[in-house]
Amino acid sequence: MNYQSPMGISWYWWLCAYTSPGLAYATYHLFKEYFNRPSDFVKGMLEAIGQAKKKGFLDHLLETFAYTIATLCIALGWPAFFVWSRIKAKKDAAREIERNKPEFICMPKYLVAKVDPQDAEKSNYVNDPLGYAPALPFGHLNQAWGSFLSNMIDPEDELWSFHIPKGNKCGMFGMDSSGDISGYAKVRNGQILEEFIVEID
Repeated sequence: MNYQSPMGISWYWWLCAYTSPGLAYATYHLFKEYFNRPSDFVKGMLEAIGQAKKKGFLDHLLETFAYTIATLCIALGWPAFFVWSRIKAKKDAAREIERNKPEFICMPKYLVAKVDPQDAEKSNYVNDPLGYAPALPFGHLNQAWGSFLSNMIDPEDELWSFHIPKGNKCGMFGMDSSGDISGYAKVRNGQILEEFIVEID
């Protein structure tokens, strides 16, 4: 006897409806895996230099069996695989951001105080009696200072002064500073995004 649900749909169609997203999901990943494989040209080059291992019949059989089992598992358990893939994608993205995050000499613990750009320029105005340095804020570094300020375009950007005492570990490479280091940092939501070194002893 053919069992039907109260809605008049047989279990077979319910199973097809449930596994369809999983089969589509598995197909997508199989195609992605296939296109990520080395091309025939690359395989030929690897074989020419003896770096590629030729697969035998048993290897192909095992590979087909593994793909079949993986497809069935994804088709039947696709909700769990979908959640897992989303979590993995977020973790991979976070690791990529962390890996590509620029290294700065300054670290948040060396931030001293939030300052106004005009106050920073007043306190660093160069007045060299000998005329070796231009009479401008930060002297020879005035143009670099202007470029530094021009990058502060987000309303959340803040200008902070920082000071790293001699012998303390710098953020870049974690090395001990050979002398006092002072400057300014562009900070957004507590994160240092850019720095301007004024003095290194």
